[in-house]
Amino acid sequence: MHWLDPDYLPKTTGTLDRFVLNPKADIDGLLLTDGTEIHTPPHLSSELLAALAPGAKLTAHGVKTRDGGVITAVAIDPDQGERIVDNGPGHKHDKHKKPPHPTEKHGKSALHRGAIQRLLHGPKGHAHGVMLDDGVVVRFPPHAAKSFADLLVIDAPLSVHGVSRTTEHGTVIDAEAMGMEPSTLIEVAKRLEHAPKKPKKGPPPGEHGHHH
Repeated sequence: MHWLDPDYLPKTTGTLDRFVLNPKADIDGLLLTDGTEIHTPPHLSSELLAALAPGAKLTAHGVKTRDGGVITAVAIDPDQGERIVDNGPGHKHDKHKKPPHPTEKHGKSALHRGAIQRLLHGPKGHAHGVMLDDGVVVRFPPHAAKSFADLLVIDAPLSVHGVSRTTEHGTVIDAEAMGMEPSTLIEVAKRLEHAPKKPKKGPPPGEHGHHH
């Protein structure tokens, strides 16, 4: 998205409610107080943390996805401070690499229960996590959302087992197994193994696509 000119994109202005954490506990999203969800690339994590805090006013320049209704940001203008622009990973922002917030980088295995407050989405609008009623973020691969669609219902109970990392901005669990109750946990990897595979594109069997 870093090839787009932020000044020609729709603007969304609001107040930061909280950061969204990815499985490595980097920031890859912002939730505004009005419920708006903004996706930001993880390589901007340290810049966002340095410029913003809950309660800060900001303007996001980005596009809204068809699915999920998330705004994929190309630039964030904090009310106080300079514009933060997505110039792609590995750009001159590498000097910010070290996160300014302490985190349990290796994480610890945890079993956690809560009620689903909202779904969280990736840059293309696919659900790739949930926020529980206690503020804990649960993350899973985007393609797991379909396999677990029966579980991912607002206000429904969710039990999750996975690697938990805690920062001053909250806790994130990288889900290894999910279920309504701890007794009904299903391994994410196993559920994905049994998901219907998409047929591979290519010539039908027996043909090599050559015409003599």
